[in-house]
Amino acid sequence: MIDTYKKLPGTNCGECGEATCMAFALRVKSAQRKISECPYVKQEDDESIGQESVVTMENNYKRVSRELEEEVKRVNLKEAAAAIGGDYENRDGGGVIRLKMMNKEYEVRNEGLFVDDNYCDHSWSKIIIYDYVRMKGDTPLTGNWVSMGHFPDAASHSKAFQKNAEDKISAKFNSDLSGLVSRCNELECFETSGELKADYVCGFNLLPRVPMYLSFWEADDEYPASCKLYVDRNADAYIDIEYLAYLLEWFVKIFVE
Repeated sequence: MIDTYKKLPGTNCGECGEATCMAFALRVKSAQRKISECPYVKQEDDESIGQESVVTMENNYKRVSRELEEEVKRVNLKEAAAAIGGDYENRDGGGVIRLKMMNKEYEVRNEGLFVDDNYCDHSWSKIIIYDYVRMKGDTPLTGNWVSMGHFPDAASHSKAFQKNAEDKISAKFNSDLSGLVSRCNELECFETSGELKADYVCGFNLLPRVPMYLSFWEADDEYPASCKLYVDRNADAYIDIEYLAYLLEWFVKIFVE
């Protein structure tokens, strides 16, 4: 951990979303963050520990997905399906939940997570969907939009989230509102009036009961483009907030491709 800390600027600027460089180094060491998420790390320093970090993080993700898979095996899938907006059916003596995550169809079976009738090996897909199923959100959605910074567990990461998600959309579609609208339609957005006045507003169902709302202001003579992403005030009743933040960033990665 000390070797990682020495590669950081030591200014405690907070741009990574952590309060101090030491706190950031600890999260890198525990495979919860990548050192490249510090904007001041030199490329050669990133590469010098990057390989070990990637392996460690992937192993950590696999461990978490296995633990959640075992927990989901004890969940009543019929009850869970009703709570999370999935479709339930009995099949070969076992229950199955069918649902979509970012427009891709998945099945939660007693044996695990399946996509296209094959066992899903993608750790993050399993982590997010298993967490969504096991939480069985028991609180109705409010229809009120909040930023990720609204949730205490995500407040410290708000700057990092802006950089890794919202700013990427702003940069990609800075003066291209029609391009942004076209991309939203390609990804099956739904219309919504929104609570904010913006040049364009729409929503996406990341999971059946986890909507995300996008507000976009096109660049003008005075200001660059701006994008804000919102979720329902009760989103944390359906999915762990750290997993939700990852899901939003994953969506943005697809969105700006």
